[in-house]
Amino acid sequence: MRYKGYEYNVVQTANPTGWKWTVRLDETRTRVGTAFSRDSAIVFAERAIEKAAKRKPAGRNRGGVEHG
Repeated sequence: MRYKGYEYNVVQTANPTGWKWTVRLDETRTRVGTAFSRDSAIVFAERAIEKAAKRKPAGRNRGGVEHG
């Protein structure tokens, strides 16, 4: 799935029961977490993306298209 130009995945886990989310922020940074429901995992992944987007240096665009 994609959110604000970042790729993330949500998969169901069997043991322990729940959902795992993974966000690839760039070539070297990945964020991972777990949640009890799929909806919660999506919210957590999107929050991680929001937090990373706030820290992104000005002038950089994940989509590869320059605006201005």
